[in-house]
Amino acid sequence: MENNDPIKIAYAWIGPRGPIVNTELPNILSFAGIAEGTHGANSPYYWADDIYWRVFMHSGNYPIVPSYNIQDYEVFIYPYTLAWRIQFQNYFLNNGGILEFSHTSNHIIHQVRERNGFFLFDYSPEAYIQDGQIQAMHSYFSHFKNIPMGKIIYITGCMNAQDLYNQWCERNNIPDDPIHRMIIISFPVSQHSLSMHLKGTEEPVYDETYLPEKLFLCWNRRFRPHRTHLALALDKHGLVDRSYYSMNANDPELNATHFKNTVDLYSYPMLELTSLDVVNFMRKLPLEIDGETDIYKMCGDFDRAAKDFYKNSLVSIITETNYELSELTATEKTWKPAKEKHPFIMVGTVGALKALREFGFQTFSDFWDESYDEIEDPRQRLLSIVETCRDIGSWSPEQILDFKRRVKPILDHNYKILQTDTAKRIADQMRQEIGKRIRM
Repeated sequence: MENNDPIKIAYAWIGPRGPIVNTELPNILSFAGIAEGTHGANSPYYWADDIYWRVFMHSGNYPIVPSYNIQDYEVFIYPYTLAWRIQFQNYFLNNGGILEFSHTSNHIIHQVRERNGFFLFDYSPEAYIQDGQIQAMHSYFSHFKNIPMGKIIYITGCMNAQDLYNQWCERNNIPDDPIHRMIIISFPVSQHSLSMHLKGTEEPVYDETYLPEKLFLCWNRRFRPHRTHLALALDKHGLVDRSYYSMNANDPELNATHFKNTVDLYSYPMLELTSLDVVNFMRKLPLEIDGETDIYKMCGDFDRAAKDFYKNSLVSIITETNYELSELTATEKTWKPAKEKHPFIMVGTVGALKALREFGFQTFSDFWDESYDEIEDPRQRLLSIVETCRDIGSWSPEQILDFKRRVKPILDHNYKILQTDTAKRIADQMRQEIGKRIRM
């Protein structure tokens, strides 16, 4: 297959406004959305295909075709969009998984199994690639459907998915060849959404002469152990009062869960937290920055309503979703500082900064110790992050302004990298991997 040869994107149902998701049979919402463009089909409680619109439509040489028209040896992708309302492993139940649920035709299954078809599963909003999830996919396709794993493309939001998948394959003696291993694609979908939004918008200006009133900016909505104990540790050292810091008294989705129920002083003994530290911090709750409660506005901030908080603080503390797990997430929290030209400290899984650098971003080891990124023990990693924050908290006004002058080129660079169209890179990566697996 040549680089400019088309790879067809096959759908069972195609309407006047584009394809209907392959994941399930069409219903009144999908018909209305694809025929009339009604907004009901964009409900978060309803499946809507967007992998074609996000990745293939603007990437070139990916024509959309009806699945019944696929001929022998045509190279094609048959995509499925997965959603949170079904447990991941349930998509791959033996004899009752996604192929059965979606009523995928025997014609398409045969073309994937024996010819040049590929099944694509897009779960880019999540970072699902744990051992049980990988095992479910291998068991369903390889053992029960007799479909080579090399014909399966899995798109995930996990930034280190390839490394984790390779480790699983090695532990389970899966041969390292294009037949026996899936095509793994890491797609930071929140970065893609921001990059699309930034096109044609005014670039923010980083004022290196302005002395901010606040030290850190840290957004927190849901409770996570690393977020809870980081907040307690920073408050113990007087840094929360010098920062824009959000923290709920009760979980916004599980109101019965109170902040105090998330505290375990024995889990992070090196932080030397006490019951009094907890009591003192809880007196400040809830901590609010801007009062915004709409989750979609919080995640996107497309209208830049929060820009003044970035301008008036020195460094973002990014408390990502995953911290102790192996799966490296990169949600909107990771990308918003780059959007606002803001330096950041990453409170995420081990190797999070390394992954960002591999993606083209620059980090801040010239200004503070970033060795925390290499610490595998999550407790020691959090202690190192706290120490880094304390060091920054000791800077004089002159040191802060000197830092702002010297850091500006990095922030300008990161903003430009954020604007990169990752969809094109992903489409090219798929084309390269498919080229290794097609049958002539």
